[in-house]
Amino acid sequence: MNRPQDTVVRDFQNTYATAVGAPELRRLLELVLSSRDLSDQDREEAADAIHALARLGATPHPDLPAARPRLERLRALLSAGADIAKPALAILASLTPLFSGHS
Repeated sequence: MNRPQDTVVRDFQNTYATAVGAPELRRLLELVLSSRDLSDQDREEAADAIHALARLGATPHPDLPAARPRLERLRALLSAGADIAKPALAILASLTPLFSGHS
């Protein structure tokens, strides 16, 4: 989290370009990194969870059910960020079917 936001997002995009939900995860990461309401610890935990989801979605045979706890934790974390909660939760809602295998 000590790197510039643009660098973090670009690296994420380059690493996980073909992951399930990659555009949505990138946008979610941008929101998390720009939040002023999330604590540094929550922002870092949320970014880690987004990376974990991208790693799951980038494998040839994603273990989609393993994403559920990460999605639930992200929902809890992002609900606390008043400045990003509404768009972030909408993105999570769009990701849930992708990671449940019912897209």
